[in-house]
Amino acid sequence: MDAVNNTFLEMYESYTGKARMTGSGNAKRLVIHFHTKEARDACVGAAHQQFPDLVFHAHDPRQLRSDEDLRAIQVTDIPFFLSKDNIMSYFKKFGNIASCRVYSRKNAKVQQARIVYDSALSIARFDTQWAVYCFSTCLRMTPCHYTVDQKSSRYEFVATLTQLPPNTKDIDLAPLTRDLGAKAVNVPLSLNSYKPKRWAYVTFNSQEIMDAAMEQIIGFRGHTLQWNLPNNTNKLCHQCGKLGCAPNQCPSRQERGRTRGRNPVAALKERFNINQPARPKARSRSGSSSRSRSKGPGNSQSSQPQQRSPDITRTTNTSRQDRSKSNDKCDRSVSFSTVLHSPPSRSSSGQDNTMSPPEAANILSLLKSLQQDMAEVCDRITALELND
Repeated sequence: MDAVNNTFLEMYESYTGKARMTGSGNAKRLVIHFHTKEARDACVGAAHQQFPDLVFHAHDPRQLRSDEDLRAIQVTDIPFFLSKDNIMSYFKKFGNIASCRVYSRKNAKVQQARIVYDSALSIARFDTQWAVYCFSTCLRMTPCHYTVDQKSSRYEFVATLTQLPPNTKDIDLAPLTRDLGAKAVNVPLSLNSYKPKRWAYVTFNSQEIMDAAMEQIIGFRGHTLQWNLPNNTNKLCHQCGKLGCAPNQCPSRQERGRTRGRNPVAALKERFNINQPARPKARSRSGSSSRSRSKGPGNSQSSQPQQRSPDITRTTNTSRQDRSKSNDKCDRSVSFSTVLHSPPSRSSSGQDNTMSPPEAANILSLLKSLQQDMAEVCDRITALELND
C-alpha cells in the first residue's frame, strides 16, 4: 500500500493521499481517493505496469455490497450466551469465512450475525436448509441476496406448540420437527431468567404442511402438546404454557412455592453470599457463664461487713482464682469483683482512734495487691485489643 501511495502522489496532483485496505483474502481491496472525477477516470484507464497484479476500477459501494451479498448469510435467533468465536467455529465448516459481524438490535433478547464467505458456493446449501443447531440452539439463516419478499416468505407459516415440559431446548424438539416436515423451531427465552419458556415457534415452508402438522396430536415426554397460532402468544401462561391461564394463579407456580415479587438477583446474591452484610459473631456460652458467675453470690458485693484485714485478703485471693478460671475458659472474658471494706470499729470514747502498725501494714499490702490486679487487667485488655 505504501508503494501505491508514493507512486500516485507523484503521478496525480488531485490524489488526496488517502488509501485504505478493506476485506481479507480474495476479497481484499485497496480504496484510493481523488479530489476530482477526471483524475479517478484517468487512473482507471491508465496502465500501471509497476503494479501488474492490481486491477483498477471505479469504486461503487453499492455494487460491492451487492457482490458481497452473493456470498453472505444473515443468522438470527442467536442467544447472548453464544459468542462470536462460537459462531465462527461452527459456520467455518461450510467454507472459508471472509468476515463475521455479530450485533444486536435495541431491546432485543437475541443477537444477529452477518457472515461473508469467500465463495458463493458456501451458501448455496442455505437455499433449502433454513436452520442449523449450534450448542443446542436452533439458528436460522437467510441468504443476504434474497429480495424482501423472499426473506418474508421464511416467516410466513409459523405455528406455536404449547405446554412444553420445563427447560425444553431447541435440540430436544429436532426429531419431532423433522417428522412434521418443519424447517425450523425456536423456544423463546424468558427476559428475566433467560430460561426456555413453555412453548415453541415452529416454522414451515407451506400452508399445507403446517395444516397437516396442526391436525396431529403431539405427545412429548409425558406431556400432550397443543397447537396455537402465533398471535395468541401474549395470552399464554409463562408458567405452564396453557392458553388463558393467569401466571399469578397458575397451579404450577403454587406447586413450586414461589412468592410474588421475589427478586431473582437478590436470591442469587443471598445464595452465594455476594455483597451480604457481615453476620454478628455469636457469643460463647463460657463467656456468658463467666459473666454470670461474676455477678453471682460469690463475686457480688458482700452484704455483711468484714471485720479484719486477713478476711479481706482471703476474699481477694478467692476472686483472683475465680478470675483466672474465667480467663482459662473464655479468652475474651475479663471479670473481677470489689469487696466493701468496713471501717475500723471506733473504740470507746476514752480510747485513741489511731491505727496500729500491723493493721496499717495489712491495708498497705491489700492496696498493693489490688494495684497489681488492676495492672494485670489492663495488660489483658491491651492484649485482646491487639488480637482483634
